[in-house]
Amino acid sequence: MRIFIIGFMGAGKSYLGRALAEQLGFSFIDLDELVETGSAMSIADIFQKLGEPAFRQIEAECLRSLANRVEIVVATGGGAPCYFENMAWMNENGITIHLHASVSLLAQRLTSEKKQRPLIANLLDEELVDFIKTKLAARLPFYEQSHLRFTVLEAETNGVEVLAAYLRRFFT
Repeated sequence: MRIFIIGFMGAGKSYLGRALAEQLGFSFIDLDELVETGSAMSIADIFQKLGEPAFRQIEAECLRSLANRVEIVVATGGGAPCYFENMAWMNENGITIHLHASVSLLAQRLTSEKKQRPLIANLLDEELVDFIKTKLAARLPFYEQSHLRFTVLEAETNGVEVLAAYLRRFFT
């Protein structure tokens, strides 16, 4: 069983993915970390030196390198589902979960993380909200192809146990 956590940057894919993997006794894989390890460059460096198209190609190759792995939870990058038929591949090769968060929550979380994220590093706070709205609108048709949707609430509630219990029904 493979579980792919997708959603916009800042939605909490890595946090939820790690917690879910622990609940299920699965391994956790962060696709961005896999890209960095495989390319021996940071994502920021890949964007700067090779450009976004090269990053997306490397990302797709790393995603497909997981084809023989089982009992994994994968946190994908926010744009991963939108390129190279990645969404279709993930749907065919596991359970996809769209981690949905509001624009205001995403903006709040991303404001403090801008320096680490190449696509938003140079945006002012008001530009960040517009960026999120625009990108989210473009990515939503891909995200909505997920098998499941899990809404992240503004309050720090943890529904990981409920989600894990639900998912166990698919592979026990």
